[in-house]
Amino acid sequence: MVRILAATDFSEESQPVLDFTADMVRQCGGKMYLLHAVEPCMIDAAGSLPASDMLGLLPQPCNCAQDELLQQCKNVLERADARAKQLAASISRQWDIPIYGKAEEADDIVECVHSFCKRHNIDILVIGNRHHTLLSSILLGNTAEKLVRSATIPVTVVPCGAKAKALR
Repeated sequence: MVRILAATDFSEESQPVLDFTADMVRQCGGKMYLLHAVEPCMIDAAGSLPASDMLGLLPQPCNCAQDELLQQCKNVLERADARAKQLAASISRQWDIPIYGKAEEADDIVECVHSFCKRHNIDILVIGNRHHTLLSSILLGNTAEKLVRSATIPVTVVPCGAKAKALR
């Protein structure tokens, strides 16, 4: 049985990655895995919230005490994992396929994805490419490119965003 991993950031733009992977799994009779890598929650001296707040994983910023903000950050991984499992269950029902959803903390997203692939004996990795601008790719790097360059298994890159073709 083939094992195919879809890496997702929970954005609407990444939906083509999930649909492509689910369709591939349904056609070949394998199992789908869904992974969301959560960057460590950081609070700076000003008490700002992490970027994952934008994904709805944390309550809206408030005038809370620093300890309360730290506690909210501790819950990010648990909330992301619950969201991954919920998304996996939804995809499983929609496509009638077996799927395992998981969120893991990642100091390095690329290493997290490759480590997950090794631990779960993944055969194929499916990722999205957002077509960042040249400047942002140079300054920030491109996670999709890094995943492809360092991969030890086949990687399928699916276009995301407005240019992506819908499967359903």
